[in-house]
Amino acid sequence: MFQVLGPELLGSSAGDLFDGSEFSCSQDRTDPSIQRCTSPPNAPWTLDGIGATAVEALVKDGRLVQIAVYFREARFTQLLAALSTRLGDGDDWTVTIRSGMAGQLPDQIRIWETDRFALVAQQYDRKIDRASVIYGSVDAMAPLLRKIRSTPRGALRDL
Repeated sequence: MFQVLGPELLGSSAGDLFDGSEFSCSQDRTDPSIQRCTSPPNAPWTLDGIGATAVEALVKDGRLVQIAVYFREARFTQLLAALSTRLGDGDDWTVTIRSGMAGQLPDQIRIWETDRFALVAQQYDRKIDRASVIYGSVDAMAPLLRKIRSTPRGALRDL
């Protein structure tokens, strides 16, 4: 994943990256400056040998600004170890999520921020069986980081 669409490619021309690729891109319905590009189901994307279930790219004004990579939740521990080896420990923003039938469980969230990009790894990304790694430019990641940080560390939130 990082070899083909790594953080160093943020800001690159989307035409150079996606023309002739397996990604299909469509215009965002609410913002004409945004395109959303997705990989086909079961494409062979991996991050340090961990198979992704889907990859989505966000393009603004013809430039790559964000990548979201989804994984099976069962692989999150391996994914977090691979990211920590590559990027360091990151900022732990683990919260407790409330799921169906009054269940509660920890949702591990790690945040890495640099001057050029931010990266978030989340154990449960809106689904109980889906983990994610989302990275993008500082501006593109700001709404996601605000949303994550709106729940204090260790606090309870809905899945």
